[in-house]
Amino acid sequence: MGSRISEMRLKGKPLEAGRLYKVAGWASVADGISGEPVWDVVARYLRDRRTIPPLALNVPRLLNVARNPGMA
Repeated sequence: MGSRISEMRLKGKPLEAGRLYKVAGWASVADGISGEPVWDVVARYLRDRRTIPPLALNVPRLLNVARNPGMA
């Protein structure tokens, strides 16, 4: 808490500070956003497929959190 995130990587490569990246979430953090709610997009995707194969998890590696009681 109170520290910046550092060493963020995507597919093993460091993120570039000046580049734009797409992200997804359940709610917008900006005002005036329009568009289809993400749960409708996901529901349609799942209905359109008969079988969904298991996906490899993209699990973040956390550094310097050994003494953080919130990460126990």
